[in-house]
Amino acid sequence: MKGYETLRKDLFKLRETILKDIGTNLKTERNPGDREVGDFYDDVDIEKDRQMVYTLGERERAKLNAINTAIEKIEDGTYGQCEECGCEINKKRLKIIPFTKYCVNCQEEIEKRAIFTEEPAEDNLMYKDISISDMDGGDE
Repeated sequence: MKGYETLRKDLFKLRETILKDIGTNLKTERNPGDREVGDFYDDVDIEKDRQMVYTLGERERAKLNAINTAIEKIEDGTYGQCEECGCEINKKRLKIIPFTKYCVNCQEEIEKRAIFTEEPAEDNLMYKDISISDMDGGDE
């Protein structure tokens, strides 16, 4: 789809980086290192590291799925449309989060619902460090 070629390239680069990171995490998880003797605290430390790698891996896999979906949407011409309301997603938002599925307003509503239902919003893990206040105004 014309107009999104730069974002498409960015998505492919991001996907490649995530795949490399997942591969590195899997190697780390499978090869905990050589140790002959250990005590309880060593075992706890190793388990804590495994849990962290697993959590990061889940986050990365979720992001990878979102990236693949975004690439498919670019190819089928539906990229940039909010999956909740159908409106066009602000271009600034797409530059910041090229794999986003929702406009700012819908993302806020989803997060509010998640707070009240005590269920985590699907995308919270992926967007945690991205502030929507970086964008001017809402989606138009």
